[in-house]
Amino acid sequence: MSGHDYLALQLLRLKPHEEWLNSGNSFSFLFPKGGVGTFVSAGVSHPLAPGDVLVFKEAQDGRVCAADPQELVFGCFSLCLEHLYPLFGSNELSLLQNVTECFKAPRLYPASSLLAQECHQLLAAAPPQHQLDHRGQLLRVVTAILAVEFKEARSARGGFGGAGDNMIQVFEELLVTDIMGLSVTELAERFHCTSRHLNRLFHQHFGFSVAALRMEMRLIKAITLLRNRDAKLTEVAEQCGFTHQGLFNACFKRRFGASPGQWRDANVPAHANPAGLIEGGYLCRKLGNGVCPWASRASSPEPPAPEPVRLSPSRLPNARSSLGSRAPRGRDASAEAAVLAKLRAVSSPTSGKGNGS
Repeated sequence: MSGHDYLALQLLRLKPHEEWLNSGNSFSFLFPKGGVGTFVSAGVSHPLAPGDVLVFKEAQDGRVCAADPQELVFGCFSLCLEHLYPLFGSNELSLLQNVTECFKAPRLYPASSLLAQECHQLLAAAPPQHQLDHRGQLLRVVTAILAVEFKEARSARGGFGGAGDNMIQVFEELLVTDIMGLSVTELAERFHCTSRHLNRLFHQHFGFSVAALRMEMRLIKAITLLRNRDAKLTEVAEQCGFTHQGLFNACFKRRFGASPGQWRDANVPAHANPAGLIEGGYLCRKLGNGVCPWASRASSPEPPAPEPVRLSPSRLPNARSSLGSRAPRGRDASAEAAVLAKLRAVSSPTSGKGNGS
């Protein structure tokens, strides 16, 4: 899938033995409506039946196959989960890493489950036009799925206790602007301890120092600002707390392997690709001819350019490794989840507004 189906519900039909391939890095949501088929990813087959709901990362390179002798009819749309970060509260951001872990493999919700039934009911009520109300209805579907996963993640994490959890709770309640703007002494006051003890706690529970976390947040904020091609590099450095342009360039290159200008040239397109048209039907019955300008690129698109190396905060491999420290042994995943939540929250346009975001 690509941008053509982003929050735009489509209806696809596969004849027997036909396949539908996907590609990209967004999340895809698939809803079988008729017939039977399978979703194959990494050599594993997932049977698909009417009423099921399948969620998978497009990067998993799966394919949908129709079974003989029936055609398979299914609806689908895609969504970039990072775009929802400004909607999450601090308690949800702290669990986000745990939730995304469950989608490393395709996630199938059978038709017999209450969640799958709710999702199909919400889809049936989707307005016919691909406008704000249509996209809002699809977001309700995503919200229903995430709410269940957040609940399970919260239950799984509920078994931990002790002083470590108290520290993580204080950390989650801090605003991103607090961590980036307050001195170590001022932050220590929030944790009711000395600066030395605060650094000791950070090393114990998170695996790195307060200064290392603040540097990581500043650089991720720089990534967000660099997505605006009109932003001057000197202004980006200043807004991220760097008083010296050379220091900013050196820190950025050491973290992301490229200078700020090189990163922007490789990751931010100069011009957005215009939307095209595609033939096909949709779950919206009122679309008489089945053609929508939101639906796809042109039916005969130009060959895609080679994809550059993506260096974005949404692909942070591991918080501790990126901060140059080894994870402490014997720790639960909640500390890492809290840090990753803050790192991702700082890339949101609304960072610093609201609790923990």
